[in-house]
Amino acid sequence: MQQETTDILDLIRACVAGDPLAQRRFQAEYGEVIYTFPIKKFSCPKEETANFYVYVFDNDRIFSRIEHFTGQTHEQFRIFLWGLVLCQLYIEWYRTLGKEVREISLHMPLGSSEEGEQRTLEDVLADPTSVEPEDRTAPQKEAAPKAWQSLTPEDRLDVKLLHLLEYDLEAEDIRLLAEIAGRSIRETLLLLAEVQASLKHKDEKRSQLRDDLDSVWGWILLREKELQYINEKIHSCMPMGNQYEQLIARRQELEQKLVRRYNQRAQVLKKYENSTLTTPYEDIARLLNTTVGTVCSQMSRLRKRLVQKLAKEKADKE
Repeated sequence: MQQETTDILDLIRACVAGDPLAQRRFQAEYGEVIYTFPIKKFSCPKEETANFYVYVFDNDRIFSRIEHFTGQTHEQFRIFLWGLVLCQLYIEWYRTLGKEVREISLHMPLGSSEEGEQRTLEDVLADPTSVEPEDRTAPQKEAAPKAWQSLTPEDRLDVKLLHLLEYDLEAEDIRLLAEIAGRSIRETLLLLAEVQASLKHKDEKRSQLRDDLDSVWGWILLREKELQYINEKIHSCMPMGNQYEQLIARRQELEQKLVRRYNQRAQVLKKYENSTLTTPYEDIARLLNTTVGTVCSQMSRLRKRLVQKLAKEKADKE
């Protein structure tokens, strides 16, 4: 127990102090939990989880939070991370999108409702029991020429894997992927084809959503034009008689239909905006024969390096 306590507290102290090796170890150990947290806890769309992951580590946000951990064991830390730190960070991130989420209390029940007597976050921090959060997936993009050339072959492969619909892997990429994953070229090509087929299916669905948006918007424009014409007719005729009543009835009908269509468009637009054509992190993990947590950490570090290189490239030009 003493060794476990020292280990977790030392790791936290090193992360807070900015030790890159400690922060890398933290990402390797907890990256997958953090990445999949929004899906499991808040039913967040998979396509948005990568943005949350980036937000968590951007400016060392998470490390400034975990320094307040006062427990003793890894179990307590996982509960502290899952039940308090990530909840607070999710609420902050969600509000940056202009949205509101339900606040989380220390008295919030942990575990499923089938467990009978439920424990709260406050209870378990004082008396640890195993609470095992799990999780799943999703994405960053490309660099200017100099920054791209400065990347290692492994880093370039990561970017290409993330954007498989846009990049055709070259022979050396496939050889490198097979080597990293410990597979034969044939096995690698078969798995690649499977992932690409899934991405093409997503692309087709996204195209359908775009067509639906165009169709709904075209209908709205036509009916808005008709509504404008009816309003002009209403203002130009006497407020009585058969024609007037028919115009009023038609206007009400159109207004109701337009409300429904605008709602329909909003729903389709949300689906379209939430759909991404980047490769899910689970598929990248399968291709590399590694864990989703490791992919999360790799992509996060790669993004930081690209941002730094692009900033330097921009500064050199000015």
